[in-house]
Amino acid sequence: MTTDTDYRTGMRMSLDEFLSLDETDGKWELDDGMLYITPGGSPDHQFLIFQFCFPIAHYLDSFEQPPAQFYQEITTILSRELERAPEPDIVIILNQRQDIVGYRRIEAPPDIIVEILSTDRTRDLVRKRRIYAEAGVREYWPIDPRNDTVTQLELQNGEYIQRAVLSSDDTLTTPLLPGLSIPLADIFRHRQRPPREE
Repeated sequence: MTTDTDYRTGMRMSLDEFLSLDETDGKWELDDGMLYITPGGSPDHQFLIFQFCFPIAHYLDSFEQPPAQFYQEITTILSRELERAPEPDIVIILNQRQDIVGYRRIEAPPDIIVEILSTDRTRDLVRKRRIYAEAGVREYWPIDPRNDTVTQLELQNGEYIQRAVLSSDDTLTTPLLPGLSIPLADIFRHRQRPPREE
């Protein structure tokens, strides 16, 4: 991005200022009015995003009227008041809430958020878990590429309860999307998977 401003992680800005930024490289997120910038994902990170999106897309395409839509790496406003706007790897929005999809961003918390754990694992596992729960995201799925697991967290009484920790031997399903079935071996053991993060 070409600009006269030296943007950096930790600088303060309003949500309006954040949303007015031009196209950026890497992942740019706003958390309680503080900017976080992380590099673009590794080849394995990008591969896993695509491999999880593919069966979701196939599932939704099987309906004449799909029950949801999904988007990847899109700015998602969790709270205007708290100035929280992360960029999750995948968001899923049920059809009855499609009005939250704006021209350039998601304008309210989605129903499901999927994050491939990055090098800043504490941020994904602790901070994002908390802010997604506070925003009312019904399910959060942190995916661990080191251990090849998917943790399914379900919102109950304002907090996430761990429903399952799935490995390569398991199949991912969710009550929010009846009929969705993702055999995780097809993803984690894919023959074209690039070298994973250490």
